[in-house]
Amino acid sequence: MFDLPLHPVVVHFPIVLGILLPFVTFFAWWGIQKKGWSTRVWGAVVVMTLAYTLFAAGAVFLGEEDEERVEKVVSERVIEEHEEAGEAIPWIAGGLLVIAIAGYRFKNSHRARLGLAILSLAAIVPLANAGHTGGGLVYKYGAANAHLAPEYRVSIPLNKGVPVPEVLHKQDHDDRD
Repeated sequence: MFDLPLHPVVVHFPIVLGILLPFVTFFAWWGIQKKGWSTRVWGAVVVMTLAYTLFAAGAVFLGEEDEERVEKVVSERVIEEHEEAGEAIPWIAGGLLVIAIAGYRFKNSHRARLGLAILSLAAIVPLANAGHTGGGLVYKYGAANAHLAPEYRVSIPLNKGVPVPEVLHKQDHDDRD
């Protein structure tokens, strides 16, 4: 029934969660530290970090399932660059989860909570790298062609970007005149 790959669907969840996490974490830290909120608020941070970790692991698992098929249309070198970037994310998220749990478990752990806010902000850099290399696979190297019916595939030389068909190039040129 669902013939599209799940990796591109699932991978957007850890991206969103990873980008929102530092802001939610800082807001929760601020509320607990400055406004006297209950430390139970931190439970939301723990749940969010857990979801981030689980979705990141799921995205890696689904990406590995899709790898063999994509290798038929994209260079293995390019895939490995994305794979290595992506495989770091569950480990980073897992480390953040340990800190989040410490912030919940130990009631006076203001440093752990603020540390999580800062570290999760820094963790956006490798997350963005994984997303950028994944986007390059699809939009620059044509990885989506691995999931198209053969009659709809575009011929793309390995290790090169997607060629601009001559017809499109001509139409663009003619429109400028």
